[in-house]
Amino acid sequence: MRNIDEILTFCVNLGRQMIVSGANLERVQLAIEFICRAYKLKDVSIFMLSTNLSVSAYDSEGNYSSRQVTVPAAGIHLERLKSLNQLSYKVAEITPTPKLLDKMLERAMEVHNYSDSVILLGRISAMCCLCFMFGGNVFTLIPVSLVTALLHFLMKAFERSGFDVILINALTMLIATFAAIFLVYFGVGDNLSVVLITISLLMIPGIPLVNAMKNLLCGREINGILQLLKIFIETMALGLGIYLALVLFQPYLKILNAEPLTQPLSLIFLSYAASLSFAIVFQVNPKDLYLAGFGGAFTRIALVSLTPIIPNRLLYMTISALVAALYAEFLAIRRRQPSTYFVYPAIIPLIPGDLFFYTLAGLFLGDKAWVQSYGLNCLLSLLGLSFGFVLSSTVSHYVRKLRYMNMN
Repeated sequence: MRNIDEILTFCVNLGRQMIVSGANLERVQLAIEFICRAYKLKDVSIFMLSTNLSVSAYDSEGNYSSRQVTVPAAGIHLERLKSLNQLSYKVAEITPTPKLLDKMLERAMEVHNYSDSVILLGRISAMCCLCFMFGGNVFTLIPVSLVTALLHFLMKAFERSGFDVILINALTMLIATFAAIFLVYFGVGDNLSVVLITISLLMIPGIPLVNAMKNLLCGREINGILQLLKIFIETMALGLGIYLALVLFQPYLKILNAEPLTQPLSLIFLSYAASLSFAIVFQVNPKDLYLAGFGGAFTRIALVSLTPIIPNRLLYMTISALVAALYAEFLAIRRRQPSTYFVYPAIIPLIPGDLFFYTLAGLFLGDKAWVQSYGLNCLLSLLGLSFGFVLSSTVSHYVRKLRYMNMN
């Protein structure tokens, strides 16, 4: 195999694993561009979708090569993403013999993994924190914890089944909602609305939704539209599962009302704990968990400080997202790690999962007022999140490009 073939094979395999681990497409493109530049490849062409990646280039002798791979369904494994990102820096700096690249990629994939039991505890802890934020009490934690555990095992079982994601989402939420209604009906918990809102956040793709909006605003319209369409269909399947369970048990619409927590200090503490817990689920290294928690706390401080003085949701969400993004970018530049590693846990307090849930409930139950009110607020929240990320990432994008150009 020619050197250019080995280099491009490495590039598409590295990019594939980065996307699968949760990297945004901008980060992947930068990594591939820098590696190709380090090996003095010319006319590099990169085409990426969330499901496909292709790279073509010429070497200094005029030889042409191209490589293409499909990308499986992405998850979030931030420790692996950090390792892969560090590998891209290392390869760009030392340009090892192309024959060594595959072995280097294999070693980079060997990272710390939390056990399944620890991931389960992380999910339960995160859901309990959210339960308190949405107005639940200690008694409500019991059904939330039990249904979260049920969802954890259902997701693992369905992942191995090979079923379509839409069918999996509908069945999972149908079973989970049945379980929640059953527990509350027999006195285990006293607020079905808080239980349903909380457990739905475990399934609603909040981070992919934010990334899709960001792609739309950053010039990746095709990716953004495709991601939004995929998220919408899969989320509607979640809503269908909840709706079918509610119809069968015929509860009243008013049970979907909940009074969220408003005490600032409690919200800040719970945000710290929730972000730290989600960081475990996202496979953040144990040494960095406290940083993930601080990211959520700082974001919540910004949110509770701005909400009383800025009536415009779009504006205060943009500023709060900017705080989260700048925190992540600062740590990323200082530690030479991807900003995604820090920003995903930091934005947990900003993901409008409750608004998204109410919007879906309004759609299925035919309540136009809910759809208009909650749907508009949800859209403004997502736009604010995206604007904040764009403002932060635009600056850091050019800073990184200038640094790498100076390296070469």
